[in-house]
Amino acid sequence: MKLSPQKLFAPALVGTIMPIAIHAGGMNHHDHHMHDDSHMNMTDSFPSTMFMGKSTFVLGGVDGVTGKEAVTFNYDLKLMGMTSFTGEDMLMTAIRAGNFNMMAPFGMMGASRLDTAFNSSDNLEVHKLFYKFPVSDSFTVTLGPKLRQDDLLGVKPTSYPDGEGTLFVLNQTGANDTYSKKMGAGAGVTYSKDKFIASTVLLSENAASNKGILTKEGSDIITSQLGLVDDSYSIVFAYTYADGGNTDNSSDANDYSSYGIHGTYNFLNQTDIFPSSITAGFGWKNPDNDDNPDTASNSVEDGNTWTIGILWNDVIKEGNNLGFAIGTAETHRDDDGYDEPLAWETFYKMQINDSISITPAIFSVQKDGADDVTGAIVKTSFKF
Repeated sequence: MKLSPQKLFAPALVGTIMPIAIHAGGMNHHDHHMHDDSHMNMTDSFPSTMFMGKSTFVLGGVDGVTGKEAVTFNYDLKLMGMTSFTGEDMLMTAIRAGNFNMMAPFGMMGASRLDTAFNSSDNLEVHKLFYKFPVSDSFTVTLGPKLRQDDLLGVKPTSYPDGEGTLFVLNQTGANDTYSKKMGAGAGVTYSKDKFIASTVLLSENAASNKGILTKEGSDIITSQLGLVDDSYSIVFAYTYADGGNTDNSSDANDYSSYGIHGTYNFLNQTDIFPSSITAGFGWKNPDNDDNPDTASNSVEDGNTWTIGILWNDVIKEGNNLGFAIGTAETHRDDDGYDEPLAWETFYKMQINDSISITPAIFSVQKDGADDVTGAIVKTSFKF
């Protein structure tokens, strides 16, 4: 097994972006890691640990998936321990369990994957394990053997609305390939100051196997992110290089470069007509090697994605939120006869008290060459 020269070159290339981003400035990303900061800034004795949990029940069903149109009742359970040794660092340990069948409509490989879907066959699993610590007033390092791509980034890519959306595909801020949310081992450096932020991260899906990190056989993702974030708006640009462990230069949908840009605007004076916030995101994907010949049935080629999300706060009752999002259901290709993939959702979150919320939602997913899928769910969340 040999280290891939291309993969060794990519971090160096990303590294050259970092000083430029630093020169531009950085941002305080407190708002994007509220749970982390609330623990890291605690003033009690150290080391100390704070435990949090969230249990989600999902009752719902779909129409348009042959043989899988029954009403189902699933759950997702997250138990999180955040330990600080100095008051400024954080060790995250997340245990998770769920019973969403992988191939069911709501599952992680399903036709209408839910953002909360997780399958462990009812077994508790170590879902995340990573350590975050500052190296100066402006630089923070995050690393760990088990985490998700966005755990390493300074700005979370889910501007619409984090934790409240329904479909997974509409919670990637429109840049679905750039923010793939892959799991693995990784490390990242974030520079932040005032309103600006810059991150450079590496995630390896095969770090725990003999395929290794930054090898030709290993599947590695390198992402750089640059953002400007204020109380009323945010603008974030990101670039991702992913290789999918492709060793023979063949056409591979997981071997690509991609770009994403998204922005959010928060209306300071919400009315019955104007929403609280609007989020829009766009992404472009360029595979290293396209399918040859290029036909409508071949899918490895340049593509794009987009999403628009709108949120109204305090609808009918204080604490209740109404949301709507629309965007691409998969990476769109510019082929004759190829139907534009489209997904949309709307939800109404009813906050029963500080810990319990009930969220009914409806959605539709339309992909090329497949029957349209429509569905409805009622999601009940308990935070403790």
